[in-house]
Amino acid sequence: MNNVLLDELIRDEKKIDKTLYSSGPYWEYKNKRSILEIKKFGLRDFRGMSSGVATSFSDNIVANLKMEFNEADFRGHLIKIVSSLPIFKSVFNAQLNITTKYANSYLENKAIVYKNNVGVRNLLKKYQFNNTTNFGCLTKFEYFNNDYSCHYLDLAHRISVLSKSFKFEEITSFFEIGGGFGANIHFLLTNFPNIKKVLYLDIVPNIYVGTEYLRHFYKNQVIDYSQLRNLEEIRFTENNELEILCVPPWLIEKVNVKVDHFHNAASFVEMPKVVILNYIKFVKKFRTKGISLISYDKFDPNTTFNPEKINDLFDKKLKVSWNKNLIEDYNRNSIYLLSK
Repeated sequence: MNNVLLDELIRDEKKIDKTLYSSGPYWEYKNKRSILEIKKFGLRDFRGMSSGVATSFSDNIVANLKMEFNEADFRGHLIKIVSSLPIFKSVFNAQLNITTKYANSYLENKAIVYKNNVGVRNLLKKYQFNNTTNFGCLTKFEYFNNDYSCHYLDLAHRISVLSKSFKFEEITSFFEIGGGFGANIHFLLTNFPNIKKVLYLDIVPNIYVGTEYLRHFYKNQVIDYSQLRNLEEIRFTENNELEILCVPPWLIEKVNVKVDHFHNAASFVEMPKVVILNYIKFVKKFRTKGISLISYDKFDPNTTFNPEKINDLFDKKLKVSWNKNLIEDYNRNSIYLLSK
């Protein structure tokens, strides 16, 4: 665990313009809780069931509801106290055992669905999937004696759809905002070695999790916040070596790069409008050639907004289409907003 990096991110976030570069209402509570979980459990099992480090931006499974509450918050502290009382503790533990059994049944059935899905098998033939189940991944399936992350297959499906509009094999620089825990970048770099320069931006502490996840695979090719924070200007090195710049939101003001492709999945609809407009300003500044945005249906208007309205913020210059997800049985669709 890189305590220095995490502490620097947390400390410096307190000094910046929170209107533009801190968590919006959707993420604020989640991120405070996540920081406590990281300090308590580290990242060893953040894709498993033993911690709530990356809930909402990872593929972990939650069985223990207490992990979803911030112990530093009044509600979370109260729940911790009440659930530790003998009579409530026994009831809670009994419920946890039942929930865990249901969670394991869900995982077993999901594995069967993915393993036997024709679309999944086609993607396994089309793309490479290397080391997709690290850090305790449970949402996985076995196929010909190899384990594959269901999440990575979902990402592969997205890229397969996007490949009808963009030539990823010709992209050399890639910019992603809200990259989850780094899996999408990992998948792209595995399958498109022509991508050499990556700018990866996310809020605190998500950017910490993503940085350490990518560092696990790419070592010194990952340039973290500690290395970038004191630079006057942030640029890609002018060579053909892989370079992944991991930046929190406020550091984007120092970035001066050219970008072949910009990507965002889901998180734009979870941000205040003023924050999105600020990011769009930089997408334009970076002379971005291609843009791909993906979001989900059945959004909650109390916390997010209609994803189709994102196009209004891009001056209605994006093509809008709805596409089925990889596993159609889930009866969910995703919206794709792509540059023409």
